[in-house]
Amino acid sequence: MDCSALNAEFGIPDTLRFVEGRGGLTMIEIANPLATATLTTQGGQLLAYRPRTARNDLLFVGERAHRTPGLEIKGGVPICWPWFGRDPADPERVIHGFARLFEWSPTLCETCADGSTRVRMRLVSDARTRSAWPHDFALEVEIRVGATLSVALTTHNLDASVLHVTQGLHAYFRIGDLARLRVEGLDGCSYLDYAADARERVVVQAGDLGVTGEVNRIYESVPSRLSILDPGLGRRIWIQGHNSRTCVVWNPWIESARAMEDLDDDDYRRFICVETVNAASEVIAIPPEGAFTLAADYRIEEL
Repeated sequence: MDCSALNAEFGIPDTLRFVEGRGGLTMIEIANPLATATLTTQGGQLLAYRPRTARNDLLFVGERAHRTPGLEIKGGVPICWPWFGRDPADPERVIHGFARLFEWSPTLCETCADGSTRVRMRLVSDARTRSAWPHDFALEVEIRVGATLSVALTTHNLDASVLHVTQGLHAYFRIGDLARLRVEGLDGCSYLDYAADARERVVVQAGDLGVTGEVNRIYESVPSRLSILDPGLGRRIWIQGHNSRTCVVWNPWIESARAMEDLDDDDYRRFICVETVNAASEVIAIPPEGAFTLAADYRIEEL
């Protein structure tokens, strides 16, 4: 993308600018009185967010994460769409869908009345997307950067038939001490355990979730608000989901992290994914000319 042209159309003096990043990716840098953030037009993806009152960034992106057009960036908040995980219609297709691999077009950058910054990007069906998924759609992500953070993903069905999608905001949260970390709010929720020997084994969560090994779970019938207690960074992260009753918690642990080329061996200690999703049994049906929005709000509470 032409950063000069983008800045001329969408730039906000002293607040928002487009720059060329590593690997030639187009980056959006935001610095307003309330927070700083970094986004990329590849995948409409948020990579960093830090309110002015916080000691550390909310999100994790590893040093070895890909910075190459067409490759997924492990970290920040990748957008998984139009399927989450493996495509049930074709398990050989790219995991978590194609939306995070394609270039999105900015459509709005503005300063809001409260001093926050709003960015909207759009991905519209074309010959390239139809080769991966034969449907017409318009997909929009709206990211609002202020004292709190919000991410909203809206699917517009431009097709003649009902669209069935699973999707997710695959948030990677930076943490300080995995051993003491607790994910709060899932007590009593059933989950599919994809890390267990018996794949997709249904289990019920007892108490808060701690991490002592690989975690790869889809929780069902979850409350709209969850939190991550991280004594290592002295904070609690609040997650408020919208139009989601499923949640994914993921940490690859030692062996899986070592097998991933885009993670350092010890990176598993530095993040936890708590993802606002529509997954497993929560398949979203969107009628022709209809729309559906999956969203999450994030807030850091310093302790």
